[in-house]
Amino acid sequence: MLDRFKKRSRRAKGLSAEAASPFPSRSGFTPHIVVYSLNGNGVTIQRYDALAEGEPVLPAGCVAWVRVVGVHDVGLVRTVGKRFGLHSLLLDDVLDTGHRPVIEDYDEHIFILLRLLAFDAKEKRVLAEQVGLAAGDGFVLTFQERETNLWDDVALRLEKGGNKSARRGQPQLTHALLSAILDDYILTLGQLAEEIEGLEQALLSNGGDQLLTEIYRLKREVLFLHRSLWPLREVLGRFVKDESIASDPAAAVLWNDIQQDVYQVLDAVETLREMLSEMVGLSMTKAELRMNAVGQYLTLVATIFLPLNFLVGFFGMNFDNLPFKQEEWGIYGLLGLMGVMVIGMALYFNRRHWLPSGPEQGE
Repeated sequence: MLDRFKKRSRRAKGLSAEAASPFPSRSGFTPHIVVYSLNGNGVTIQRYDALAEGEPVLPAGCVAWVRVVGVHDVGLVRTVGKRFGLHSLLLDDVLDTGHRPVIEDYDEHIFILLRLLAFDAKEKRVLAEQVGLAAGDGFVLTFQERETNLWDDVALRLEKGGNKSARRGQPQLTHALLSAILDDYILTLGQLAEEIEGLEQALLSNGGDQLLTEIYRLKREVLFLHRSLWPLREVLGRFVKDESIASDPAAAVLWNDIQQDVYQVLDAVETLREMLSEMVGLSMTKAELRMNAVGQYLTLVATIFLPLNFLVGFFGMNFDNLPFKQEEWGIYGLLGLMGVMVIGMALYFNRRHWLPSGPEQGE
């Protein structure tokens, strides 16, 4: 499988513009943990390159966001899981970076597995990174593959507005992290939409046959998006209807908002799929029209030469009593007759608009 509306700028979304690549290479960085503790006085940040017994330490009365950076360090992930009492199957899902999206409600926390998506404009392909989120009492625990991703921008916003986030609590922090992912889906889809619209304009401008290959390549990318996002609709629909969520009005509002965002993203994906399918049909139709124009042109040429072949065959017979055969001007008369017939038929075809014209038919 693949490795991995309109454009909204990162500044328009309130995101930093320093990062050139959404998913830089994970090689060359040391897995670590960063803890953002939010309280009424602001936010405090603490980094752990290695964990001792009882670490990371979560200050009392705070809402903590614990970022585990580098899930390829199995020992670090399992140590964090033991510290927060995470189920072993949950940790297996985190370490399996090819897992499909899931939302599961454990006794003491909620676990969510998603994919971050981004569009590489240079390679013109969709990049994917699996992220996990476990929300418990007073903390949100996140797992990511790469050192840098869109949550860096969320962290910057938390540093600037820590008091507000602390008052809102863990459910709102979970909502903010998930909303950042869904907003980035829209950004990725917008970039894909621009590529598709560019192909559509090139196709309408009589682009070459190589466009069909490009269209099919984008169809595979959109199919990858569909397979990455469609499971969210199913699992989120079941989760929102759960009694523990439905009985809490505040939590129900947040999760319904996330559900509506997911529906919006899936509608955008379906729109892109329909656009690409229509472009494939249009490309095939244009190819058929070109073939029909060539066939029409060859048919008219054959029709013009048909009476000429008859005249040449008739006067080429070995009979001495053929009309005009003994006359000196006979050959000139025959050539004149043939010329008049060609001109007359051409004028007739042109009057009936049967003659192909324009650059498309002349290709």
